[in-house]
Amino acid sequence: MLNRYFELILRNPLITLFSVLLVLLATGSGVKELSFTSDFRAYFSEKNPELRAFEAMEKRFSRQDNLYFLVSSVDQTLFSEEGLRLVERLTEEAWTLPHVQRVDSLQNFQNTDVDGDELIIDNFYRIDELPDDLTELQKKAIEHSDLVLKTISEDGEVTGINLTLYLPDGQSSQASLEAVDAARVLLESIRPDYPDFLIELGGSATSNVTMGEAIAQDISSLLVISFAVMLVIMLVMLRTLSGVILVTALIGMSVLITMGLFGWAGYTLTPPTGFVPTAVMTIAVADTIHILVSYYFHLREGEEKREALLNSLRINFAPVFITSITTMIGVLALNTSDSPPYRDMGNMIAVGVMVAWALTITFLPTALTILPAPDRFKAKGQHRWMDTFADGVIRHHKLLFIVMLAIVAGCATMANRNIITERWHEFFDESFEVRRTVDNIDTSLKGLHALYFVADSRQSDGINQVDFLHQLDAFDQWLEKQPGVVHVSSLSDTIKRLNKNLHQNDDAWYQIPESSEAAAQYLLLYELSLPMGLGLETTMTSDRSATRLSATLERTDSATIRDMEQAAVLWAQENAPLLNITETTGLDVVFANLTHRNVSSMLEGTALALVIISLLMIGALRSLRLGLISMVPNVFPALMAYGLWGIIVGHVDTATSVVACLSLGIVVDDTVHFLSKYNHARVVLGRNVEDAIRYAFHTVGIALLITSAILVGGFTVMEFSHFNPSRAMGLLLALTIAVALIIDFLLLPPLLLLVDRRQQSTLDDAVKDKLNGQSAQ
Repeated sequence: MLNRYFELILRNPLITLFSVLLVLLATGSGVKELSFTSDFRAYFSEKNPELRAFEAMEKRFSRQDNLYFLVSSVDQTLFSEEGLRLVERLTEEAWTLPHVQRVDSLQNFQNTDVDGDELIIDNFYRIDELPDDLTELQKKAIEHSDLVLKTISEDGEVTGINLTLYLPDGQSSQASLEAVDAARVLLESIRPDYPDFLIELGGSATSNVTMGEAIAQDISSLLVISFAVMLVIMLVMLRTLSGVILVTALIGMSVLITMGLFGWAGYTLTPPTGFVPTAVMTIAVADTIHILVSYYFHLREGEEKREALLNSLRINFAPVFITSITTMIGVLALNTSDSPPYRDMGNMIAVGVMVAWALTITFLPTALTILPAPDRFKAKGQHRWMDTFADGVIRHHKLLFIVMLAIVAGCATMANRNIITERWHEFFDESFEVRRTVDNIDTSLKGLHALYFVADSRQSDGINQVDFLHQLDAFDQWLEKQPGVVHVSSLSDTIKRLNKNLHQNDDAWYQIPESSEAAAQYLLLYELSLPMGLGLETTMTSDRSATRLSATLERTDSATIRDMEQAAVLWAQENAPLLNITETTGLDVVFANLTHRNVSSMLEGTALALVIISLLMIGALRSLRLGLISMVPNVFPALMAYGLWGIIVGHVDTATSVVACLSLGIVVDDTVHFLSKYNHARVVLGRNVEDAIRYAFHTVGIALLITSAILVGGFTVMEFSHFNPSRAMGLLLALTIAVALIIDFLLLPPLLLLVDRRQQSTLDDAVKDKLNGQSAQ
């Protein structure tokens, strides 16, 4: 049946090419239907418990989408008239930006004081009412517990202005872009007027927009570079221009058709799926290379063009189909991920792999039929050195087996050096302003991570109760004593400050009021005195049943955040039961838990994919022994690569956790091709173990070397990505593929020699049957 199919397309090449062109035009036009979102919520499923808790908190209080202006003194102190004028101007003009709901700054901080019996609540300063001695104002700011390390640095030379945004549901990406663009225009217009100060832009909305810009930059530049790297490698190793042109056309069509199909399906791209074109492009090369190398091999053997092409297709159809299926299984295992974008990435790559396979058995043979055959003797020397290499492996197989096992075992033990963590503040490199802003916040204000706790009295006006406030204050003080905690904001601090103010600013009265009635009156008086837009809706609910605490932490990792989260909830439940604190929330908490959950799900997905692939290998090779042997070169590369990653980098995040699944589907290709050629030599050609290994190296060794070089080169280009998750994923993939080739060349053949040599005196049952059948004829 296969022969009839190949004969059909080779007899009608123009019809086949026309059909492929129609499919390309029909599907490729769907690319324009693709949309893109960089909203962090896209990383989580609707059922994600941490995201649901985070959104529930936002509904009760306020959303956490924000912009952040960071003002740092350079050549002049912040507490000069010019510096304070800059902060006031930024505060006032920030209100005019689109989607801004609230602006909090040093200038409009609602300071409380007392004048006789009158409580005064007003802006921290006004530029037309500045005192003569600004050092006193600076001292007052850095000594205020609600300002220092929250709004202003300890030395008083850096301050932050927080702009809370309201982003409409379903339009958050567009609204974020509008807000960020307007903020950038505003800061560009203000900076020339204040050359002595550094004004930077940060915030979650800025991070989201920058994420989209980073991915667009990668697609527009790195895709081209990756393409160029693969072309150079192919040209050097294939040594035929026509072959390079064919591969280039095929991978280009594979990417276009894949992205077009998902465009017509209405998919929305996310930062992880921005990696898909590079992945499809590099993976699509493998099938094409095997067909071409085999085709050129048969030409060198003296066969005519048509015969060489048919033989190449017959020999490689099954291995290429199997490798496409195994690759698809590997990437489809990403559907076990807890993060929807990585599921989409797996599904898109899986479709891309099958598109590439379809083009390999339609477009490629048709194009080769039309094009003239290249010089059949150009690459003759390649197989001679590969034969020499095979002889060396066979000669030293025992030593190689021991050394390779020791290396793999040594590297695998280093895998536990990887810390499971998500460092969202390092998503971008220093070329992006938002990363520089984050680093400066870390240096000056120190509070880089925010954890939120909802203290719920579960009754109207319950937060006014003295017992509730005492437990709230105790929890506040416990949080402040924890390692790494920079600042804690709590309603209890406001109540204590008001109590002190209304007792002639006597420090002895900086405590929770003696009665619930007094607490309620203080809070009502304070709330009624606040200007519009700066109310307490970010701190307490309208019925005064619940209040929100926040704790900022210095730069740390996900593991520390999760430990802090669990310790805080446990302490509150044991020591402050009236607060009814059941969980910690915040963007950092959501990401921290996603990373740990994703690593667990990826291990399960990889194990499932490995079992399915091994069963498929057993069926395809018709050998339980070879199927089990195939697990070694399929599993060891990931173990070794993650071990080396533990030495080089030392942490695994969401992006690198998916590499185990992603790489499994890729590295199994080499195993399939090597073992299929080995099994063909043993069963069909009746060769012994040594000669079967030589045959495998001779027929497929060069192709494996070329495809691995192209894959490694294509993924290594991600080193130049400015988006660190893509960079890390590309580098770990490249490392895994390089290690896989080494294992396939230096460990798999010695393993076959050790396992199969015991059967050297008597051929496999399959070989016997073959020989008996031939003699009977």
